[in-house]
Amino acid sequence: MKSIAKFWTVFDRTIGVMMAVSSALVVLIAIAVTFDVLMRYLFSKTYAGLFEITEYSLLWITFLGAPWIMKNNGHVRVDLIVNKLRPRKRALLTIIADFISIFLLLTMTWYTAGLTFHDFRTSFTLSGILMAPKWPIEIIIPIGFFLLLLQVVRHTLYHVKGLRTLSVDAFDTGGEI
Repeated sequence: MKSIAKFWTVFDRTIGVMMAVSSALVVLIAIAVTFDVLMRYLFSKTYAGLFEITEYSLLWITFLGAPWIMKNNGHVRVDLIVNKLRPRKRALLTIIADFISIFLLLTMTWYTAGLTFHDFRTSFTLSGILMAPKWPIEIIIPIGFFLLLLQVVRHTLYHVKGLRTLSVDAFDTGGEI
């Protein structure tokens, strides 16, 4: 049991660091774009590759931050309908949704990992100014899906435990083990 608690502690720290990196990327992009706009208007100079870097950064920001958002119950929920259900039905609906999410995240993790490995093996490069290899940009996708999968598994275990005791709080807060 201690090893499981230690795993979740390391997991929480990892996704916390990922969120910090995601936040730093947002700040860096804002500074870079502001600087580029000022350089364009003041000196008629611009860095053509900045648009591509910004695009790639937005992908990384999304997948770095998603597991942390899921952990903190910041994802979209349809509370209007779910809150009108009785606690037991709400619990069962939550668990069903968790299992559907696990299946989808497993599928997406597997599929995107395969695509990333293919792009690595074939040395696929993106067309554009930077001509960047694709796999380092897209590797965050299977990593992000996998960490989301772990977070949903964590929520599911918590929800199943809550169903046994029918603790309504387990279904209102998103739950932690």
